[in-house]
Amino acid sequence: MDIGGLQRVVNLLIRKINKDKFIPYLCCLDRGGIFFDQLDEKSVIKYILGRRPGKFDLKMFGKLVRIIKDNRIDIIHSQNGCSAYSALAGRLTEVKAIIHTDHGRLIPDRQTAILEDRFASHLMDHVVGVSAALTKYLAETVKINKRKLVTIINGIEIAKYEKLIPEHKRRRKTELGYEADTMIIGTVCRLDKIKNLDLLIAIVPKMAREMPNCRVVIIGDGPEENHLKELACRLQVQSKVDFLGRIEDVGKILPIYDLFVNTSHSEGTSMTIVEAMSCSLPIVASAVGGNVELLDQSNGVLFEPGNKDEFEEIVLDLIKDTSRLERMGYESRKKVERNLSIERAVEQYENLYSKHFSN
Repeated sequence: MDIGGLQRVVNLLIRKINKDKFIPYLCCLDRGGIFFDQLDEKSVIKYILGRRPGKFDLKMFGKLVRIIKDNRIDIIHSQNGCSAYSALAGRLTEVKAIIHTDHGRLIPDRQTAILEDRFASHLMDHVVGVSAALTKYLAETVKINKRKLVTIINGIEIAKYEKLIPEHKRRRKTELGYEADTMIIGTVCRLDKIKNLDLLIAIVPKMAREMPNCRVVIIGDGPEENHLKELACRLQVQSKVDFLGRIEDVGKILPIYDLFVNTSHSEGTSMTIVEAMSCSLPIVASAVGGNVELLDQSNGVLFEPGNKDEFEEIVLDLIKDTSRLERMGYESRKKVERNLSIERAVEQYENLYSKHFSN
């Protein structure tokens, strides 16, 4: 339950769920984290089991089974990476329903993960994909029974995010150490290979030549951080790329961006794209997973994954056309308000849970 889109969704689901109908329990197999600590004991009963490395921790599995039995759990709702544990524990304890949400796949996907999820799905009642593209992948590649598949798109607390009027945006930029007229192209993500941030840094030399007042701002940390900083140095653009590290409340920084980019090899429904849209930002993103459903020509531009020339051309064209950026940002916010609230997602999960209590 450390920083990440999946973890944010679980945190919001627990906080927003109808407590008159459902009593939530949160069980982390490995460890806690920021989103675990944010949940107080009045809203959820929490456990950390400390799973040991290896293929299957039998001792930890025993703890999980005891928790389910002792608390008379009715429904297990598991998330990425623990489908076998939840499926086996659920069947052993005879819960009313086992639901699993898949938030995205690795590219290339590990065959062991595919086989685990395929096996577990036979013991489950529902498997949720967070985008139509991901649900299709689960059906065609993982080969999960289509009758068990459901699509529920992640949502956010829209009211927490704001669009700054130009005067306030300029002031906020100066407060953070930038010139008021700096054009900020940014992203928020875990610094991992699957996010393909090499591509973003690779376009900075040309961007800096053609738009000297531009800066790239990257929020997040992860295993690729040193590599990315070294790449910026090799390309001699380290003064144009700012690594801000991990920031818990990105809603305070996102409004200073002028353009949000996502260069991932794979995505489910990117929570950071949705957050950026809530701040009325235009988006450029790789045409993978849920990105295709979040963006259309009104609020963003998609590019072929890994295509540096196409990505570079799109970004340069956009940052030279501020009126177009403004129009696209306006459409981003409208799209979130219509379709991407956390309340809508929670209602869909509640309906899924309630199917198993109809009698």
